[in-house]
Amino acid sequence: MLNKLRLLSLLFIAWLFLHCLWVVKDGFHEFTGQADVAIILGNTVFADGTLSPWLQGRVDEALRLYRNRQVHKLFVSGGIGKTRYPEGDGMRNYLVAKGVPTEDIIVDNEGDNSYLTARNFQSLNKQGEFQTAVIVTSYYHVTRTKYIVKKLGMEEVEGASSKFMTFADWYGLLREFPAYYKYRLVY
Repeated sequence: MLNKLRLLSLLFIAWLFLHCLWVVKDGFHEFTGQADVAIILGNTVFADGTLSPWLQGRVDEALRLYRNRQVHKLFVSGGIGKTRYPEGDGMRNYLVAKGVPTEDIIVDNEGDNSYLTARNFQSLNKQGEFQTAVIVTSYYHVTRTKYIVKKLGMEEVEGASSKFMTFADWYGLLREFPAYYKYRLVY
């Protein structure tokens, strides 16, 4: 019995390790192509409207893609967090201050999680205006978000990740392990 438990534990650890390796490889893969739209996932916006470093890293990466003409539109999506400041509005304001025209920014303040962001994007895209998308988020979040956007109907989805990282990203990476499989089972 003890040997079976050890074997199961080793198999679980190997599965976790391989999954994390896959997520890291996918998340750090450099997006070099073109896409119709960048889907930027939200994170904390402070009460004064400034973006948290995690969110600013995501938005800066999308801004880089936009300025390089790799994307034509920016879909900024998030919820209304603890500070009560809408994340989509915060991202839009930041992008406008950086010179992006408002007509190139689509705001979603009801994207409280990755699934809702994907669902809200697909509702917006019912006419099929956008054929290709690039997900812009933290590296550990790319794989799951690509999965759900594809699952809800977008066939060509790539990923790009923020350049901002901290030690806390290890927690995010480990959290993505159960979250990814939850999405596979639930959605």
